[in-house]
Amino acid sequence: MLVEEIIAIGLKEAPDVDTSLDTGAMPREERAAARPIANASVFKKNDTYLEVCGQFEAQRGIFGFAVCVIPIWLIGNCFYFWLISTIDVIHRVFVTGESIHSDGSSFFLAVVSLTTCLLLWLFKLIVLPLLRKDYFTTRRTLIRFHRVTRKVYVHQPPHAGGINTYDWDDVIATLDDHEPEKSSGRLVMGWVDMEAAQARGLIFVGRAAGNAARGRAWWEYIRRYMEEGPDTVPTPRLRLWKGVWPHMSLLEIFYLYPERLLHGGPLWWILLPCLAPIDLARAALHWLAMLLCVEPKFPPEIEQAGQTVSVGVEGRQ
Repeated sequence: MLVEEIIAIGLKEAPDVDTSLDTGAMPREERAAARPIANASVFKKNDTYLEVCGQFEAQRGIFGFAVCVIPIWLIGNCFYFWLISTIDVIHRVFVTGESIHSDGSSFFLAVVSLTTCLLLWLFKLIVLPLLRKDYFTTRRTLIRFHRVTRKVYVHQPPHAGGINTYDWDDVIATLDDHEPEKSSGRLVMGWVDMEAAQARGLIFVGRAAGNAARGRAWWEYIRRYMEEGPDTVPTPRLRLWKGVWPHMSLLEIFYLYPERLLHGGPLWWILLPCLAPIDLARAALHWLAMLLCVEPKFPPEIEQAGQTVSVGVEGRQ
């Protein structure tokens, strides 16, 4: 994965890609680039479907940590004072026989107990739903382009919409910015209900390619697979791996470092050693999030989609 990222992002120009093309809506009937690239975003490619990742995977773990660190610190402190007060009251009542009302020990214990219960209730009501956006949910977003059914199946965490199905023939593809020199090559796909004049779906597909030219080449990889067949696109040299090993989290966070060292200039040479400890902490949080989440799986009706169509066609032949 690291090698392909260096190729896909580190190079100033991708071979055979026209950088003069704009980044607006890209029709699925027209070629967007001469040389398609897999953009280090492919999980699986076969004759039936192409399965790729979503974007923003590297940010997993940060949001959950940010929203829970202060509440957990407050709850921990309250629990500590409650434990100390409880031990002191028990010691006075059953050992020394001292009064617990004269110095306010009973009142302090009651206040700490109520405060702890209130914080736990607020944590469950407010913090826990936010925490589940990063932890205790599915590990990643899966996007499956199915050639037989002509559908796009999207498996997102429950808070982001869960499992959705879209028609490939209705897709609208574009990049994140319409000015090529400003675009980071993020491929965006959307579906619009023209009659209701409202969006039906919006997804960010694959990694950020780096610039507009490589973003178009990444879209061309998907478009050519769906429109012209799997044999018209190259097999990815390096595919993404669905796992929870720590080195995968390190690569998820540090994959841009080689490009910045090679092409970033002296400023990045100074900044990267300073940012490395922070990114190392981000990688640890990412790994923790992966450990506490489950691997997403499509339901059987999607896994078996297209098989009955293929069998019917073979039977008629």
